[in-house]
Amino acid sequence: MMSRTALALLGLSVLSAPALAQSTPATVYCANERIVVERTTMQQLQSRLGHATICIIGPSFDFQPDGVTWVRNNLRAGPGDRCSCR
Repeated sequence: MMSRTALALLGLSVLSAPALAQSTPATVYCANERIVVERTTMQQLQSRLGHATICIIGPSFDFQPDGVTWVRNNLRAGPGDRCSCR
């Protein structure tokens, strides 16, 4: 049987995992001339995509689906559609 301390630590780790996953807001980017809505920083995206041209083309959102909705309503496009950083 687990001790109360072990159970408490297990509970904290389960509760904090989603909080960590959602700590970075979902941002609307143009990366490699394609619209992306991702929970990543500009530096992480640049690191993953190498020498790609990346810019922020919209606001950040607490929930990624809200970012996708913003793209559809304001850019009249969807993730994966063409964009430009110019």
